[in-house]
Amino acid sequence: MLTVLIVDDNVSFRAQAARLCAAEGFGTVTAASLAELASVLSTAEPDLALVDIELPQIPGHRLGALIRSRRNIPIVLVSALDEAHVRRLFEASDADGWICKPLTRDKLVGAITRFVVARGRRGDVSVPVSTSDTDGRGRVLLVEDEPMITDRIESVLSSYAVTTVAEGEAAIQQVEAANYDCILLDLMLPHLSGFDVLRHLMLRRNDLLARTFIMTAATDESLQFIEPGSVAGVLCKPFAVASLPELVSGVIAR
Repeated sequence: MLTVLIVDDNVSFRAQAARLCAAEGFGTVTAASLAELASVLSTAEPDLALVDIELPQIPGHRLGALIRSRRNIPIVLVSALDEAHVRRLFEASDADGWICKPLTRDKLVGAITRFVVARGRRGDVSVPVSTSDTDGRGRVLLVEDEPMITDRIESVLSSYAVTTVAEGEAAIQQVEAANYDCILLDLMLPHLSGFDVLRHLMLRRNDLLARTFIMTAATDESLQFIEPGSVAGVLCKPFAVASLPELVSGVIAR
């Protein structure tokens, strides 16, 4: 079981973070002080550390050396400060990422996907039997829950065989059932998010990552959870939908 270390002196945050982790099937260990952190690191083997910046004894962004002297794990800073301030503190630290409170499921899954799953993803790939379109058109999986955007994308990609789904669960079912030449993936989806789909691709269909375009209106906080170079590209909304045919054809040609 994947285990998350939660370092925060706020008992409410520790409880909330533990509940989010438990709901995703992750184990947790917690520390509210430097003494507790040292004790936990001497016995537990966490896979990721969520560390509050505003700790009473020493700022969390200065704890990297201490944590990594015991466990070589990714460190994600957490804070209620504004995004610009948190980003500056992160840049002065040796942490791997940062999250602005409140901690949400998407932020947690994004951090796990980027800093744990991406590092340890398996090389084996399960590729289903090809189900290419009968007239030879390239197959595109569009994962988007906004009907207006869906209609526009389907229109400009009319020369391709486009399969459209609006939820992460349906996207995962599609990539397990069929081969696709390109995937257009929105991050913000109902139920399972785009990060859940990315995590599944990393673990089960690593061959599709390089053919996946991320579509998002997210800020730097969420974009940092996408491993650089692992996907075909990131399209920041609003983007020029008319450019999609060229982008898709480029991926298929490669």
